[in-house]
Amino acid sequence: MFTHLGQRQGNLIEQMDIEDADCKQLEQTYADFYTLNRLISRWNRVYAKYIRPHAKKIQRQGNIFKVCDVGCGGGDIAFLLFKWLKKDGINAHIIGIDIDDRAIAWAKANRKVLAETAQVNNKKKTVGLFFECISTTELARRNYKVDLVINNHVLHHIPFDKINPFLTECAVLGTKVICNDLERSSLAYTLFSLCLFPLRFRSSFIYQDGRTSLKKSFRENELDTLSSEGWKVERLFPFRLLLIYEGEHGLA
Repeated sequence: MFTHLGQRQGNLIEQMDIEDADCKQLEQTYADFYTLNRLISRWNRVYAKYIRPHAKKIQRQGNIFKVCDVGCGGGDIAFLLFKWLKKDGINAHIIGIDIDDRAIAWAKANRKVLAETAQVNNKKKTVGLFFECISTTELARRNYKVDLVINNHVLHHIPFDKINPFLTECAVLGTKVICNDLERSSLAYTLFSLCLFPLRFRSSFIYQDGRTSLKKSFRENELDTLSSEGWKVERLFPFRLLLIYEGEHGLA
């Protein structure tokens, strides 16, 4: 069962990315992400350490906290983030974007949050969770700006030669960017293969695609080499990497 993951296998394709993927399995995959990501993605830790302090700073400045979740899939991370921010009394406007219209259609139907109006600096501002089928390229072209750009398990999906342009677009969109992804590890692959995921997620692509994702993911030095000035790589236990950007390209 042990598999040595030395060389990154970036050419592999995950089942959920196939254009004619089984619709029922794909929709179950979006649904299962909500459970899986709460178990392994450590966004609660990322929120506490990186996002909440940034959001509170924006709120103290009298502004709505604006977030863009890139490659949002079924919208589970954006949905969780909105709930955490609301619990902390922070007004947020979150948009989840994805270039796969199947994901956006599912997110709109299953991760609904009613839009509300907040009074900010004597002006009424819309807060809530929204989804749109659009690319970072198009948002950058529109000069769209947010306080935070996030993505979860997106980097390893992107062709190698397009990663740097993607990171540049994310940095143009937001003053802070957090990319949360898997760290390629033979031990992680073995543990994932031996656990009960095939039973719990037998109706979705989670198990098969999870193993593929680990083969496609990066190691710390690889991400560090990919990233340019303003970016830093941090490890997040267990078997995760954060690629973080802080700059002045987005909203102050």
